[in-house]
Amino acid sequence: MRYLVTFLWAFMLTQMVNFILNSLAGGGPLNFWIGVVLAVIITLSIFILDGLTKMSADRNASDEH
Repeated sequence: MRYLVTFLWAFMLTQMVNFILNSLAGGGPLNFWIGVVLAVIITLSIFILDGLTKMSADRNASDEH
């Protein structure tokens, strides 16, 4: 569930940034798929970072015993 919420927040925020940057660039057609691709990339990077921190925490916990 937390990964779904992560994707939804990443999707909403990248669409907002996409809209603002498009407006600052002079308008024109808004490309919806750029925001979707960025949201997927952000979500995947968060998954990877979450996995790496769990691996590091597990390794440190096993070293202490």
